[in-house]
Amino acid sequence: MRKELIILSVCCVLLSGCRPGSAFRWVQQDGALCLLKGDSLLGRLDVSETEGIRHTARAERVDAETYCITCEFKAEKDVDDARLQVGFTHPSPSNYWMIPAVSYNGNHWGKGQEPKGADENGQWRTLSYRRTPIPGAMYSEGSSYAFATWSEVPLEADKDFSISLQPDKEQTSHRYLWPEEEMPVTYSGRDRFDKGYRKTCPLGKGEKVEMKVYLHIAPMQKEHAAMRSFLEKAWEMAGKPEVEVLPPQRLWELGTQYARESLWAEEGDYRGFSIGLTLAPDGNWQQRPGGKYEIGWCGQNASLAITLLQDYLKNGRQESLEKGMATLDTWSRCALPNGLFVCHYDNILYGNQGPIDACNLGTAAVNYFEACDMARQCGFERPQYEQLAYAICDFVMKDQQPNGCFAKGWTPEGEALYREGTVGCFMVPALIEAYRRSRNEAYLASARRAYDFYIRELHENGFTTAGALDTWCIDKESSISLLRSALRLYRLTQEKSFVEDAVAISYYLSTWLWHYDEAYPPGDNFADYGFHTFGATSVSVQHNHLDPYALYWVPEWIELSDITGDSQWRQKARAIWRNGNQLVSDGTLEINGHLRPAGSQNEAYFECQWGFTGNTDIHRINDWLVAWPGAFRLETLRRLWDRWEEVE
Repeated sequence: MRKELIILSVCCVLLSGCRPGSAFRWVQQDGALCLLKGDSLLGRLDVSETEGIRHTARAERVDAETYCITCEFKAEKDVDDARLQVGFTHPSPSNYWMIPAVSYNGNHWGKGQEPKGADENGQWRTLSYRRTPIPGAMYSEGSSYAFATWSEVPLEADKDFSISLQPDKEQTSHRYLWPEEEMPVTYSGRDRFDKGYRKTCPLGKGEKVEMKVYLHIAPMQKEHAAMRSFLEKAWEMAGKPEVEVLPPQRLWELGTQYARESLWAEEGDYRGFSIGLTLAPDGNWQQRPGGKYEIGWCGQNASLAITLLQDYLKNGRQESLEKGMATLDTWSRCALPNGLFVCHYDNILYGNQGPIDACNLGTAAVNYFEACDMARQCGFERPQYEQLAYAICDFVMKDQQPNGCFAKGWTPEGEALYREGTVGCFMVPALIEAYRRSRNEAYLASARRAYDFYIRELHENGFTTAGALDTWCIDKESSISLLRSALRLYRLTQEKSFVEDAVAISYYLSTWLWHYDEAYPPGDNFADYGFHTFGATSVSVQHNHLDPYALYWVPEWIELSDITGDSQWRQKARAIWRNGNQLVSDGTLEINGHLRPAGSQNEAYFECQWGFTGNTDIHRINDWLVAWPGAFRLETLRRLWDRWEEVE
């Protein structure tokens, strides 16, 4: 095949006071387009050579650290199965690499069975861009520089592409492949793999395909901080569509209605909220028959109860007062003599003994501190609420390890079951609140020791772990307690290091945030119901799908924007709010053939090949109307009560 001249187009106008990237230049060496700084080779462009297809390539400067690489392929004859590839390779191994929301240095932490490493039995993994929060994003750290690449959003299915990050012994490659494939296997469900797939796309003579890759280069920094400039650039370039959602007042009304009417449950001596609604065999909605009652995490009983007390104070609804107080009184009976707290009321109703996890336990303590104050505002003195919260804090302080970490879970008798994972950090905000109320220095000392342990893990590893209780892996949920702790410690101490930590945590959380709207064809669930992916977050490396969990940290990012003056955090908070409030039912919303109760919203959105392989009954929008999205939405509105314009 005739080799084509590689066209290089680089802007030659340099800004005065050259930024670090201004010394980069592209040259042609040994038949490849190469990136140099001075005489040092930083990387080269690898373009597939395919019989019957010729290509041209050019690199154009976007700014001093970012280039847009465009490769155009043209068929010189009919090609039955065109397979095209563009890659950027830097000549250094990577001690740390990342495919955001998919793989953090190979996902070797944890007991989950998600994809481990960059290869499968010696074959490099390929995966669809749809799994990534920035289209096709990859990041790797070399010896002196960190490199990030991403692409543009395909607007038609035949433009879908895949990626492959290949950290080898002496070099690291970021590769883009067309048409879309996932090989040698596809990760199709939690801990489940199916046979890989490759789409086929013929090219007729004269037809063209354009592949575009953005390359961002940043000097190496400690604690993986080089990724920040890449994330800033990707956010700057993001389209940021404005999604229309219901106004805060309407969302408040619908959310409290859902709690009072659809989630309310009475069973034995239990008065509180169900964990959510599922479809019964007859096609009608029913409260989930098992694993029904939970204080925090998915069930969010305490948070919903406090919201109803707020609803009573602001709107005078007597039903909200009665159900809010009944819930808090019911759950207050779950306090154990050793200071622990039974987090699943099913265990009391049915005589079970399950583990007590740090996520639920920390949530119980924080919420019962607040509940004591809210009850008093409503005319009820409930000192036992505050006492049980203090007792939880006292227990975990005694159980805290010398290095500062807490357990991930305990038996009701107080024996630690496991200590791995950032999830133990859910106890830190409770300890900070215990100190704020009591001024007992022991609580603050314990909180700081634990915080130091968990923030060190993020700085060293580049990820946090095990906040999603149905997984045991790298995730995003574990970082919210870390972010919340950093900002609360800053408020207490005014130490700038906590703001710096909050920024680092927020960049990590940004690696889970969808920066674009994925395009879906007519007839697809997302297209039919107008669901936008922009502003969503992926769950974990073990669960590759979207949810509205980030609603929980909207106030933190607004606060961080106020403290730092960095507008990206407020912009991202707004994107999260709008994404997370899509498809909240007003009582007339029908999805997947079922009319949804007022105030309800489903949990999961399957943006990629998740659950679909060999299964024709799966919808991208699932039918699990769980309690937590509404609880988080309402809690955010509580915390922003006098600032609803922030999310309008």
